Amino acid sequence: MILYHLEKWKYKDAWPPEGTLHAEGRWNKTGQWVIYTSPNIALAKLEILANENNLPIKRVCLVIEVPDKTNIYKVELKDLPDNWMLMPYPAELTYHTVQFLNKGYLLMRVPSAQSKREFNYLINVRHPDFYKQVKLKDVFEEAFDKRLRKVP
Repeated sequence: MILYHLEKWKYKDAWPPEGTLHAEGRWNKTGQWVIYTSPNIALAKLEILANENNLPIKRVCLVIEVPDKTNIYKVELKDLPDNWMLMPYPAELTYHTVQFLNKGYLLMRVPSAQSKREFNYLINVRHPDFYKQVKLKDVFEEAFDKRLRKVP
């Protein structure tokens, strides 16, 4: 399975990315070391745009490969509170990440707030087989179309 992670240019050489060690997200508490990924670059861009006030500049795309037969912890819409897409993020969403990490999964599939019919994947960096199973295949500059800029 090929997954994509967009990262700020200044962190282009950092593998694995450490953002979740220092910041909370919809699915993680600070310190829960996961990598947010998407199955295509367009969805990864939408996720970034939803969390930025300005058009992102100087981003890189990390192309990540995980085995197709990886056992995946799946979060379904029926498992989520009605307000799961709102900000601030409902605290109970991190319950799924705690379960995912404690049960020793490498991947967690979660609905995307950009399209609940699509999914994003969180990769457990502290999984004992992370460096054996998760491969960084490529890193390249990924620009955002200036027409996507947000208007104040």
